[in-house]
Amino acid sequence: MTTLDDLDLFDAPTGTQPEPRPCRRHNWYPTPDGSEVCLRCTKVKDPATARRGKNNRSRGNAIEREVGKALGLRRVGQYGGPDDLSGELFAVQVKSGGAFSERYWSWLRAVPTNAGQTPLLVVTDAPGAGHRRRALVVLELGEWIALHGPEGVTA
Repeated sequence: MTTLDDLDLFDAPTGTQPEPRPCRRHNWYPTPDGSEVCLRCTKVKDPATARRGKNNRSRGNAIEREVGKALGLRRVGQYGGPDDLSGELFAVQVKSGGAFSERYWSWLRAVPTNAGQTPLLVVTDAPGAGHRRRALVVLELGEWIALHGPEGVTA
């Protein structure tokens, strides 16, 4: 029978070492050859990937600012919460990029309207018995501003 005294608990295990876990936030350090390496996980920094990420973040922030200005809301997304814009009546999450639904856009554009009417699209699901139906109302941003005005959102 093996006892705790027989086990070597303080030596490193033999064999290959596992790969270090990737960092949540890298700590870049310059190397003599001009590249940068993370001090925590030893990953080499790819300048093209870093530039692409920085450009995408800047573009997303610019879109947030533009929508916030159009709606008359203040930006709160930089504080780490789930909302990007906030006002007295609304908390807004702004998404841009590949999530834009061309299907919803074409359905909204196809709604026939008369003078003074605003096209709305209501999208629902049909989950079946015992489950509550969900629904979304889709309205073009320009139409929203025409109805409420940029200051009408926070009043």
